[in-house]
Amino acid sequence: MKGMGRVLLLALTITASWAIAADEPEQLDTLIDQLAAAYGGDAFAGISGYQITERYMAPASGQSWSPALVDIGRVNQQLVHDLDSGKLYFENWFVGRAGVAPAITVVNGDDAWAVNLRNQSYGAAASADPYVIAGGTMRTTDTLLARELLKSREQAEYLGGSLFMNRQHAMVKMPFPQSPDLTLYIDTETHLISRMTRDNPQLGLLDYVFNDHRVENGIARAGRVDFSVAGDPNLIGADREISFRAAATNNRIFELPTGLEREGERIVDTEMQVNRLAANVYHVGQNGGYSIFVDTGSEVIACGGYAGLSQRFDRFQSESGSHRPLRYQVVSHHHQDHLGGVDEALSLGATLVTVEGNIEPILDVSKLKPESGRFLTVNQRMTLGSGKGRVELYDVSTVHANSNLLFYVPATRTLFMADHFGTPYAEGVPVASRNTVSMEEALQPLDINFNKVVTAHGARVFSSRDFTSSVKAFRDYDCPEDRPLCSR
Repeated sequence: MKGMGRVLLLALTITASWAIAADEPEQLDTLIDQLAAAYGGDAFAGISGYQITERYMAPASGQSWSPALVDIGRVNQQLVHDLDSGKLYFENWFVGRAGVAPAITVVNGDDAWAVNLRNQSYGAAASADPYVIAGGTMRTTDTLLARELLKSREQAEYLGGSLFMNRQHAMVKMPFPQSPDLTLYIDTETHLISRMTRDNPQLGLLDYVFNDHRVENGIARAGRVDFSVAGDPNLIGADREISFRAAATNNRIFELPTGLEREGERIVDTEMQVNRLAANVYHVGQNGGYSIFVDTGSEVIACGGYAGLSQRFDRFQSESGSHRPLRYQVVSHHHQDHLGGVDEALSLGATLVTVEGNIEPILDVSKLKPESGRFLTVNQRMTLGSGKGRVELYDVSTVHANSNLLFYVPATRTLFMADHFGTPYAEGVPVASRNTVSMEEALQPLDINFNKVVTAHGARVFSSRDFTSSVKAFRDYDCPEDRPLCSR
């Protein structure tokens, strides 16, 4: 590789015996020194800030419109981080079938703001920690991973040798703030990072592959990175520009944009939230994952399949005083995040209620691999329970998913849905997306007489008027002319 030869010929000769010798602390220390030299030596050590502008193609593996088709979205983002002052600017645009979704976070001293461009509003960011805000981008940048390894070298651990892309690598485990430990694959000839992996308890192995290494201004970095989740492509690098010199040529980027209004109060749901909709109907959840539970008098019917279902069911039981078994768990749609509680439901003895096309995605994520007898399939409509415990299920198609099971409780006129409607704010009408509009269109021919809406992602109980008002106020959102990153 051009420009790298001068840093590769160091005292220690790397051979196949490295995999045996490197378990000695001094040898691991030497490897880390070699890595620092390969990434630029003094220039690398002197990094005081950086700016990353990048574009990814984003296959929606496990999140597509149909289980049989992988949709391709687009992610454009910019991260500007001044390491000396701690100032940070992170702008992210996701463009997919639901439209354009922007997000901006600015950290400047004691101030940390979240900017909502669609609403032209701002509020306090959930965190001022750069690793919380932009840890994902840091983990896709091998130079920054090398920098973190130097910072945590005393906690680093050699895991052995490994062949990757037909080249010998040393595997080194290291801590990373706000994340499970990372495993780096360091090429034993170039001493550059070719790969990084980390485990996610819900999703499986997260795999980062670094390609096309180059040297710019004396600092090495990968020209492209590809990111996979449990073997499925999640982000495919299309374009990346990085500067490790000045973090920003214009410090105004760290200032709050003008013309914005202060947002309303946000709902804090780090603790379990409970909505008692009737003596036998409860909406329970926390951290953006909610379920609805209906006690029929002999059993319980539930919907909302995020991980943590067991804890939500326990809270339902303690709040309602009901200890009847979970008989049916309705699986709203095939997206992987909404299948996280499937094995919990099975362990509780529930039958999974879903459409035929969702069975294969469920089997793919389930460690328990339920037999066919544990499924009850819906063909357009289904009724479970009776009287005040009656639940009606409706299968509708929207731009979000080709099949969405709506969960309706006639006795309380309550409609439960996932991913189509909601807001993080304690008050006000939610801003509609294309998902919301297509759900309203799907509801029209069903003539469901609902007056309350609860969702799989929020603590609020909405009125039917809230839903109608949201749809009427919908305006499609295009890339603003003053935000070229959006259409990059």
